[in-house]
Amino acid sequence: MARYIQKISLRPFSETEIWTGWELEGHSGEVEGLIAVDKVSPEELARYGVIEFQKIPARYVDLEEFKQK
Repeated sequence: MARYIQKISLRPFSETEIWTGWELEGHSGEVEGLIAVDKVSPEELARYGVIEFQKIPARYVDLEEFKQK
């Protein structure tokens, strides 16, 4: 399992962009569109506002959408 962060736009409801955290079960390494953060400290993640990670079980991850590089 690997941890990633992703910037998400709240448009058209707001001009705000937020960072969110994901734990992708069965994945490691880089995934297009996500930033791998397994080696990033909790303090650095907190600067992005990420303090929790949403766990995504392997059975829900479409391999075509989350291709490893």
